[in-house]
Amino acid sequence: MTVLTLFLTVATLVSCSNHETTEDELTSVNSKTSKDQADEPIYGHQFYYASTEIEINRLKLQKTKLVAEFENGNKVVMEQIEKIQKDIKKLKRFNESLLFIKRPKGSKGPMPPKPCLIDDRSNCIPRQNLSPNTVIVLGEELIVTSVLIKNNKEESVDTSFQSIKDEYGQSALQLKTSLEGEGIMYTTLKSEAVGEITIPTPVVYE
Repeated sequence: MTVLTLFLTVATLVSCSNHETTEDELTSVNSKTSKDQADEPIYGHQFYYASTEIEINRLKLQKTKLVAEFENGNKVVMEQIEKIQKDIKKLKRFNESLLFIKRPKGSKGPMPPKPCLIDDRSNCIPRQNLSPNTVIVLGEELIVTSVLIKNNKEESVDTSFQSIKDEYGQSALQLKTSLEGEGIMYTTLKSEAVGEITIPTPVVYE
């Protein structure tokens, strides 16, 4: 009986020890999962810089096509060409100003490669993934006045943004939208360099 009692006692201790270890591991996994669910912050100066480069490239391509039409005798497109030239000039001035603003705390690296919203060293992805957890850090010098999102059918979808503070106490915004899938986000900012400007960004809402 003594040997049997000792065996049962040891078995019980081992069982309890294993149970405690399992709870610790579960807590660790839950903690990691919670952290993984939080999106990495997007830093506005880099985000809007890449978005602007994408729009400049789009306008240059559109201008090239219109110039070809003009040379083929379609003189009506000259007004469109002149407007595109003005738009490109304004966008370039805005991007130049982003190079000199104070960088928010937490941001790392240089401006993104042109025109990459996501650069994973192997692919340049000209669109931004968004989710309900996405936070765009503005810092001290970027001011967003409005955000409009359209789906791939050019239809406006319900969108709002909330002004919040990031972990460093810096100005940031968090988006709420009914977009499903791909679309274009139009962000209007106030800039000392160019005044009010609207920057389109290709986005995917997950």
